[in-house]
Amino acid sequence: MITSIKILVSTILIVLLFKKLGFNDIIKQFASANLKWLLAAMIVFSISNLLGSFQWFLLLKSKDIHLPFLKVVSFYYVGLFFNNFLIGYIGGDALRIYDITKYSGDSSKAISTVFFDRFMGFVLLTTFALFATLFWQNMFQSKTVLIAILLIFLSWILFFIIIFNEKFAQKVGSLSKYFLSTKINGKVKKIYTSINSFKDSKNTLISIFFISLCVQFLRILVHYLTALSVGLHGQLKYFFIFIPIIALLASLPISIGGIGVREGSGVALFSNIPSFHPEIVVAMEFLAYLIGLICALPGGVLFMLRKEKINRD
Repeated sequence: MITSIKILVSTILIVLLFKKLGFNDIIKQFASANLKWLLAAMIVFSISNLLGSFQWFLLLKSKDIHLPFLKVVSFYYVGLFFNNFLIGYIGGDALRIYDITKYSGDSSKAISTVFFDRFMGFVLLTTFALFATLFWQNMFQSKTVLIAILLIFLSWILFFIIIFNEKFAQKVGSLSKYFLSTKINGKVKKIYTSINSFKDSKNTLISIFFISLCVQFLRILVHYLTALSVGLHGQLKYFFIFIPIIALLASLPISIGGIGVREGSGVALFSNIPSFHPEIVVAMEFLAYLIGLICALPGGVLFMLRKEKINRD
């Protein structure tokens, strides 16, 4: 039922965009895309995936979950693949949690590593957007974008305080007894304790910060390269402002792989820039999605091979 609603939302958004901007104009942009830049985007995205795998590998290691790096890469890629089809980015992450829980026998540690991995990505995306917007705020007639990003950034700061300040977390957590059963409340506390203990691994946190910084930079660069492929030669600064916002919106669990939301928000944001015509922006963002999907295909192959192995056994 949920998947059907998401497919409907994506379909409606795409149809409305194509109807408004002109189907032929958008298709023309796809047909004229420069393969050289698309190949460069695929290479950059693949590097970011390997770095993302290594980031998760370090988080697992800090929890005494010692898996071979290639095994972590395979679990990571399976998650990437299913993130394109399941609920927001949650579906693929649920598979990652399942795989680690099956291996380690500790679901709390599995959840904490995947949560923190995803959380760092969102925080850095928002930070990129905030600093870029502050630096180039003179190009906006309205302060709406800046205010929205600032509010998101402040919410992440609050989340950080809850994660790493146990006393504050206890005050917030005391309210959960009114909404959660004793069993679920106990599980939540165990997961929180596992997340909170990351503060004791300072070297790991520093490494995670810089790796995540590189991952997010590379994924923003992917959008810039797809823009070049369709003839958009806008300055990179615009991508550091808008792509993080687009990525956050696309992660909402309301569509399939963010399709429709990504393109629609891209048009709304990039329309602030005179040279960014809507039909080209739609092509740029959809190509960026396709690049991500193509680079995640190994995850689908690995999952199928795994299923076949189980069936043979």
